[in-house]
Amino acid sequence: MRKILTLLCLQLASAAAEAPQKFAFVDYRIIPLRVHRLQSEAEPALHTTLSEADIQRVLGKVNLVWAQAGLHLTLESIVTEAAAHPELAAKNKGGELGWLLQCRPEASRQPDCLHVYYIKQFGVNGVFLGQQSMVVKDTARLRAVEGGLDEPLPRVTSHEIGHALGLPHRQSVTNLMASGTTGWSFNAQEIQTTRATAAKWAWTKTAPVLLKEADALFAANKPEAAALYRKLSLLPLDCPEVRLAKSRTATPR
Repeated sequence: MRKILTLLCLQLASAAAEAPQKFAFVDYRIIPLRVHRLQSEAEPALHTTLSEADIQRVLGKVNLVWAQAGLHLTLESIVTEAAAHPELAAKNKGGELGWLLQCRPEASRQPDCLHVYYIKQFGVNGVFLGQQSMVVKDTARLRAVEGGLDEPLPRVTSHEIGHALGLPHRQSVTNLMASGTTGWSFNAQEIQTTRATAAKWAWTKTAPVLLKEADALFAANKPEAAALYRKLSLLPLDCPEVRLAKSRTATPR
């Protein structure tokens, strides 16, 4: 009986650790993300065919994943650009992926955001390379699990963002950080880790701070207010602050 009770307590503790948390407007932290559509006429493996509409769809699902941690990726820009050093793709067919860092065009490596580079093909579905940069192939494939995301790209992108936010792999099939599955859940410790990492980045802001900036621009009749309100309007919340942001996404009075 004691063994049964111990097992039951462990199961309940595990379920509680995986239980979703609720985050209010005041809890949300906004993380800017620049998306790169790499292109290469010389090297098909470095030439993504994702459209901007595809990227908007993928980012919408990425934000459903990260809403579990009260984090929101806001699109800083979509950059379509030629891959640097495309000759490296033909030279590097093994498991080492560091060469992909050299394929990032120098001019677009803005330091105050995360960067996701989409290409067509390489050895794994995606990789976080450090330097706030991750690479995802648009032909990614995953093993479907019950309750998992309905397409690979949002899950792979979210997984690599997880690494950027300090998470290691965790081989629980429904977890976001499991290898090769469509799972997308977090536990409480993972949520705490990712939120703490994001808070250390000086270029992220909480939703209330961003709203305060938007309100100041709006009061000064500055057109830049609309862009900030638009970012806040996409938070997956039904609250007065988000409703206000939605009402002010047009050009200020």
